[in-house]
Amino acid sequence: MQAAKLLPMPSGQRPAPPILSDGVVTLRLPRPADAEDIALGCQDPLSAMWTTVPSPYTLADAQEWLGKVPTGAAWWASPVWIVTTPPSDRWGGSIDLRLDGHGGAEVGYLLAPWSRGHGHAARALRLACTWAFSSLELQVVTWYAFVGNDASRQTARNVGFQVPDHAFPQFSAQRGERRDSWIGTLTPESLAAASRLGDTRGQYLGPALTRRELDVLRHLTIGQSNRAIADDLGISENTVKNHVRSILEKLQAKSRAEAVVTGLRQGLTSLPN
Repeated sequence: MQAAKLLPMPSGQRPAPPILSDGVVTLRLPRPADAEDIALGCQDPLSAMWTTVPSPYTLADAQEWLGKVPTGAAWWASPVWIVTTPPSDRWGGSIDLRLDGHGGAEVGYLLAPWSRGHGHAARALRLACTWAFSSLELQVVTWYAFVGNDASRQTARNVGFQVPDHAFPQFSAQRGERRDSWIGTLTPESLAAASRLGDTRGQYLGPALTRRELDVLRHLTIGQSNRAIADDLGISENTVKNHVRSILEKLQAKSRAEAVVTGLRQGLTSLPN
């Protein structure tokens, strides 16, 4: 998948952080009310074993983490979401991107015990990475896990991360101790290839939308008419119709509504806050 080219946007002009959804998993922004569920999820033995969260984990730790979550323009330099599974809005995990400022980012995620075993981790990882490639123009996303965390490695591979079998000795630290790790990288092309081969949702990752088509798709997401889109973008209504026709073709959608759903699944657009 060739990421759509978006011109850099000054931090002061950044839109609100996006909400991403594929119809099964939704990534939303953290809230103070998530603290109790975060504390409960991070007290799970597997969370302590495979992540770097404090152990034992307390409600104060959760509140401290929430207090450090970036907001506003700062969020775009370190995106973080809460994993939920509608219709429930309960915290079911967290996922974040740590940008390196040079076209790359490291992704980290943790899933609550009650959210595991349903493929939600792969969906969340796919949503975040697809959005990062299309909206941030990233060239690569890096993942790592401590050796032995087979579930996380399989999830990463299912999404398209290239993860060699060999371990990197003493690569990362956990609570003051060095641990061997697996490392994987994901590019837009490997994400698209994995999605075409193994995504049972039939997600289409065909020709990339142009910058203007992305603008039109985002206006479609909030339900605007062709006339309203034309007025907002300063183009003719006929041009909007042509863009909509192209969007439907590229996303293999039969209607504007279906195009919006596909755009949400691919992280090309987001629901308004």
